Amino acid sequence: MPLGVRIQGMEHSERLTPALKKAREEGIDLNQLYERLSLSPTERIKKNYCAALAFEELKRAGQKHRDRKRR
Repeated sequence: MPLGVRIQGMEHSERLTPALKKAREEGIDLNQLYERLSLSPTERIKKNYCAALAFEELKRAGQKHRDRKRR
């Protein structure tokens, strides 16, 4: 499925397998799943790497904030 294609309204369609229907019932965002799967492995790695860098930055900022409060 191409990037950005929405699958809303497909719940009554036979295109959704039982596994996909169950995933949707469990709260998995199928639009996001299809969007991620449309990326190449290299694009996924880059996206995950950028997210990891952002989390590390947040972690450092939080630690810095906590260290200042302790003084």
